[in-house]
Amino acid sequence: MKKTLLIILCFCAGYNMAQSISPSVINSGGKTSTTTLNSQTVYYTDNIGEAVIGTGSTSGSILTQGFLQPDMMVVNNTSVTPIPGNVSCSDRRDGFIKMIIDNPPKGYSVEFFWKPDTLCPNNDCSGIDSLSQGTYTVYTVITYFIGPNEKKDYYEHIVNILDNNGVCNLKIYSGITLSGGNSKFTIDNIELYPDAEVSIYNRWGVKLFSTKKYNNVDNYWPKKDEKVTSGTYFYVIDAGKGKVNKSWIEVFE
Repeated sequence: MKKTLLIILCFCAGYNMAQSISPSVINSGGKTSTTTLNSQTVYYTDNIGEAVIGTGSTSGSILTQGFLQPDMMVVNNTSVTPIPGNVSCSDRRDGFIKMIIDNPPKGYSVEFFWKPDTLCPNNDCSGIDSLSQGTYTVYTVITYFIGPNEKKDYYEHIVNILDNNGVCNLKIYSGITLSGGNSKFTIDNIELYPDAEVSIYNRWGVKLFSTKKYNNVDNYWPKKDEKVTSGTYFYVIDAGKGKVNKSWIEVFE
């Protein structure tokens, strides 16, 4: 049995050595060229630099060694950074987000996908302003080419626009001179709170006036035809969101 196996192996080996192997570069699609280096035949291609060196031959067969070179690697140091600006107070829309791209690849294009989608429907906004307090998401997609190959890099950022000052401060004037220039209860910035409720009470707790959409133009206290005597009155301003101001007003003739 052992002798029969040995004969079969020898026959197969001899058969293989008799085959003719054409010089070629495996796993290469480029043109193959031949040169001589130190009495050795070198086959090389023009696509990825894979060299094949002839190291011996038997009966027309050539034994070769191949050296597969790694693909070129491109390392980008690109970074995308969101720069947020917080709102000045709760009810104002003066926050913003600006996206900064550092070290972008050559010949790149960029798209910005904002959430909510209505912020930038065309996906071409590197910054958004007039934002209210809240959480926003932006996906930055940078497209570029390495040789003929298109590459895309994706960056996701969740940005919080904060309210560090709370509800905007109301400037309340506590003195009224009925016969002078300051003849009404003046509240600066009250227009920022259209749903605020302003109430006026006398010293006995009787409500004399209450309204929403208070302003210093045509919806204020006291009106010119309203009979108000000098003395101390009290006000309650409920601006919403837990902001309630309570104090007193001094009315002079």
